[in-house]
Amino acid sequence: MSADTCCCIYFPCYNAERFLARTVARIPWTQLPAGIEYSLLFVDNASSDGTWAEIEKLRRVHPARSIRHAVNRGYGGSVKTALDHCAREGVAILAVLHADGQYAPEELPRLLAELLARPESALHFGSRLKGAPLEGGMPMYKFLANHALSAFQNIVLGTSLSEFHSGYRLYRVVLLERVPWREASDGFVFDNEIIFLLRQAGLGITETPIPTFYGEEKSHVPRLATPAAIMANAVRYALARKGWRQDPLYSR
Repeated sequence: MSADTCCCIYFPCYNAERFLARTVARIPWTQLPAGIEYSLLFVDNASSDGTWAEIEKLRRVHPARSIRHAVNRGYGGSVKTALDHCAREGVAILAVLHADGQYAPEELPRLLAELLARPESALHFGSRLKGAPLEGGMPMYKFLANHALSAFQNIVLGTSLSEFHSGYRLYRVVLLERVPWREASDGFVFDNEIIFLLRQAGLGITETPIPTFYGEEKSHVPRLATPAAIMANAVRYALARKGWRQDPLYSR
């Protein structure tokens, strides 16, 4: 699994019936880097609408696997399901594309080529804050919160990442197996915990600008609970690293 020979394009799906098919249709297959085997993975997180029916339709025309959670396991739980699938099937790269189309599938060939050129990178993500997020419709409160939270996390980690909260991510699975991601949160803070774990392990994290688009999709991110969890995660990491607190995730 050391060679980057296969890539799984993963869609975390929750009540995405209206958006999923048109988001998948935007993937520029002919522009993706050659020499790699591509497949789709849909993880339906106990949707209450017709998402699963849409997934079944898409599987008739695309090389795809699908997994349906009987109960909602949270965003982090969905990512864990996808990573477990990759580890089990020997998939080298997991590319995360949200079903609502907020992260442009058209950018995937560039992001993947950049990851392939950085063999040391365990995570390569698209940064909205390196682009023009306000012009893309990012609400001002999210713009300010992203900047403030990312600044705080950079201080704790000693990094200079432009943001920590983008969901447009490409993981090199074999490197990710060096950190205990299965013990991370099942919630949205999973994405932040992974960055902290990779940093703690000395693994590469790289970023690239992406365009921002906010359309008619509905965010399922808790507006207050998620920022609180992000700050709490940074604090627990700092306490564990200083040896002031034993932490099941960071005291290693």
